[in-house]
Amino acid sequence: MKEVVLPRKAEIDIAVGRSVNRLRLDRGMTVTALAKGAGLSGSMISRLENGQVSASLGTLAAIADALSVPVMALLAQTAGKADVYHVKAGKGIQAHRITANHTHQYMLLGKHSGPSGDFEAARVRISRENAGELPRYIHDGYVFLTMTSGKARYICGGSEFELAPGDTLSFDAMLEHGVSEILSREIEFITVFFRRD
Repeated sequence: MKEVVLPRKAEIDIAVGRSVNRLRLDRGMTVTALAKGAGLSGSMISRLENGQVSASLGTLAAIADALSVPVMALLAQTAGKADVYHVKAGKGIQAHRITANHTHQYMLLGKHSGPSGDFEAARVRISRENAGELPRYIHDGYVFLTMTSGKARYICGGSEFELAPGDTLSFDAMLEHGVSEILSREIEFITVFFRRD
């Protein structure tokens, strides 16, 4: 049986405090604003951020709610591990996405899943000759894409955008979206997807 070594209580308090501090600063919130949103005193938030107190689960839930994050986001740094992926130029996990009457090359560049949500980055290449029927997508989360080569029209909601190398597009993925027309022999773009659990 493998022995599990848990962090000491003081280490957990410090890690939680750092997480609260980082998330608060990322959102541009003052200690007072966070305390008000969580229904706590400013001194309690300060002591928690400095690792001087152990917060109850109820207190952590109130702080997480005020920060608009899951409670697990406050505990993320207590695990003592994180995944890091390094993908060299031209490398990645290669696949072919196939839907009815359509296929395209799909190179997975990075993917993470955890309490904070899901993240995926990929390079997509579609040739006009083999494009077939270009699919549309609707799903939870947010998408960012940047065209790296070629030209295309991309539909997003009720709007259509012409994309050339260097152009970007970001949107709520609940809008119907997808390439509507390939204007060059081939297109390639990088797409990044994020969904909060």
